[in-house]
Amino acid sequence: MAATASVLDAAAARVPFPSARFISQAEFVAWRRDVQDRLDARHLHEAAQATQDDVAVRAGTCALCLRRANFTSPTAGWPALPDGRRVPEWSEALRCDCEDALSNRARAIVHFARTIGGLCGWTRLLLFGAPHASHRRLAAEAGSAVTVPAPRMQDGALRIAAPDRQFHLAVAVETLHHIPALAPALAELRRVLAPGGALIFTAPFRYNAARTVSRGDLAGADGRVPAMVRESAHELGWDLLAHLRDAGFAQATAHCYWSGELGYLGAFNMIFHAA
Repeated sequence: MAATASVLDAAAARVPFPSARFISQAEFVAWRRDVQDRLDARHLHEAAQATQDDVAVRAGTCALCLRRANFTSPTAGWPALPDGRRVPEWSEALRCDCEDALSNRARAIVHFARTIGGLCGWTRLLLFGAPHASHRRLAAEAGSAVTVPAPRMQDGALRIAAPDRQFHLAVAVETLHHIPALAPALAELRRVLAPGGALIFTAPFRYNAARTVSRGDLAGADGRVPAMVRESAHELGWDLLAHLRDAGFAQATAHCYWSGELGYLGAFNMIFHAA
């Protein structure tokens, strides 16, 4: 049984991650222009998934388990069309009926980590930020995993309690936009990565914006800015890639992913990779 599972894991790791890769906003704009017909078709496909039912169900394939799966999502709270049908919030919808019941975003993160991030049985993994549904699967597939729910301040700087060059892979899901001191946080994540290591993360992203907009009113009554805040500290734009390179990463890329078969729906879903 273990041998069978091992074979399945190896095969699943070879399922290509369905994304377009960009190193700049200019590349992204050119891609949108070149594939506009394809993007329009995707939009129509997603619009056809709107429903009046309490639960939306669509068939597909789980890229992690290599099995036919049903992707389901309750529809309560979804925005409604004039005809009463409701449109899914794709990123956290479409949970597979596999053992881990992972959402669109969670499956995509694990899939990306396997195929592009280098996740494997000997990986020393850092899970940075609040717990996420993807963490259990990521940790299970790594050699070892350390969770850091929030960074700490030390001598006025952000600090992760780990030695230099400790990890092969760091993953942050919907976390970095909550950190006011973003540049030091990126540099700190680079510090704890081994040579050749990589950072993978998702965060709300303004794909039409060249520059990040940051809030400047986050200090508490004592004048200090906390390491993390509940609300968004940044509205991230394409200069995020330059910030990653400034933090010491040699390469920084944005990957826009979509697949109807794999349940990766939604307009301009992004995963970021820095190495």
